[in-house]
Amino acid sequence: MKTVKLNYVGVFDGFNPKQNLVYDILKGNGYDVQISDDPDYIICDVFGENPYEWCKYPQVRIMYNGENFIPDLNLIDYAICTYPISLLDRCFHLPACVWPRSHWLSLAHRDRAYPPEFVSRKPYFANFIASHESENGIRGDFFRKLCQYKRVESPGTYLNNMPNGFTVDWTDESKTEFQRKCKFTLCFESTKSEGFVTEKLMDAFYADTIPVYFGSDTAKDIFNPNAFIHCSDYDSFDAVIEKIKELDQNDEQYLEMLRQPVLVDPDYPERLERELNQFICHIFDQPLEQAYRRSRVFHPKRYNDYLTRAVDSEQLTMKNLTARMGQKVLNRLGHPGRK
Repeated sequence: MKTVKLNYVGVFDGFNPKQNLVYDILKGNGYDVQISDDPDYIICDVFGENPYEWCKYPQVRIMYNGENFIPDLNLIDYAICTYPISLLDRCFHLPACVWPRSHWLSLAHRDRAYPPEFVSRKPYFANFIASHESENGIRGDFFRKLCQYKRVESPGTYLNNMPNGFTVDWTDESKTEFQRKCKFTLCFESTKSEGFVTEKLMDAFYADTIPVYFGSDTAKDIFNPNAFIHCSDYDSFDAVIEKIKELDQNDEQYLEMLRQPVLVDPDYPERLERELNQFICHIFDQPLEQAYRRSRVFHPKRYNDYLTRAVDSEQLTMKNLTARMGQKVLNRLGHPGRK
């Protein structure tokens, strides 16, 4: 049994060092994993008050990130990220839509043989769940336009229209339970970045609704394009809404889409799991000194040292970024800044 000493830098509030993807995979493959203040490996992310705090650590760096962020391979050795970037054995594409993993894995062989009366069991037309506006105001614009046809339930914190301000929490089953009551789910990414597909689309499928999706066209590489409405396939939002109306007013057509297989390749989830296991184990199976991939000399070193000095001098903090950019700008980008 190989002993692995690691620690985490730049992770989100509430992160559990012993309940996360890297830790679970290593333990599942027989490694003795120790969370150490003197680690050999750093698992880093982009959260925290100092976004580049991990530049201060000379250890092997593995960025594990599920956000709309492309890792800088000048600064890290390996990346597990939401974008399909590739560089020898250094990168693994893990779409953000695979969380929660239990939901994602269940989609491959899900029974979609819904009976005719399934539609009548849904008391609501559609739902929209968001905590903030998206880039260019796309989310709010579509929501308001669709509401001109029929009421859209909005139990998120953004544009909430529920009695007594009722909300659901995306981190628990309350979101799924609410979405199950709806025929359609608006799944609008915060920004349209090709390759970036989040859990919003997967959540809608898991809740047995028809997703109305705005975001990356690569979503159709993963999810069956006949099973959801992709806004990019239409000339305008008006045309999208006409399609929604058509399905809403014809149960047979609605069920035809709802019954479609969710995934383009039903073997993809299990294959992704295997390949991710291989990628992570490969990193830790190497002798430690051979596991480094980033250059630690010349220009990359100068770049790393510059960021380290900026962190130490508190130039790179969310407080300072908020002051420079303005809280309203950060809100539009979906970052709360400093509370």
